[in-house]
Amino acid sequence: MITKSLLAKELKKPGLSHKDATIYLDTLIETITESLSKGKSIQLRGLGTFYVSKQAKRKTSINGQMIIPEHGRVFFRPSENLRNAVWNVNA
Repeated sequence: MITKSLLAKELKKPGLSHKDATIYLDTLIETITESLSKGKSIQLRGLGTFYVSKQAKRKTSINGQMIIPEHGRVFFRPSENLRNAVWNVNA
């Protein structure tokens, strides 16, 4: 698993300091989160698209009758390059 800290170390290679790389990642995550919370999709070419889909209100019978209100769910659609890159990866 790659953590945010390890990703920041990888960003240091092009010449960013660890502090600048961490600020960059925090800003990127914050921007993606804000955009998705407003219902906007985010397309990162070569990686894929993050988007929000509304889930309808529904009832469930787990532990009695429970109503789950309408809510948004985040989805990710990988780019063709990413799909092809991981097609034969053994998990």
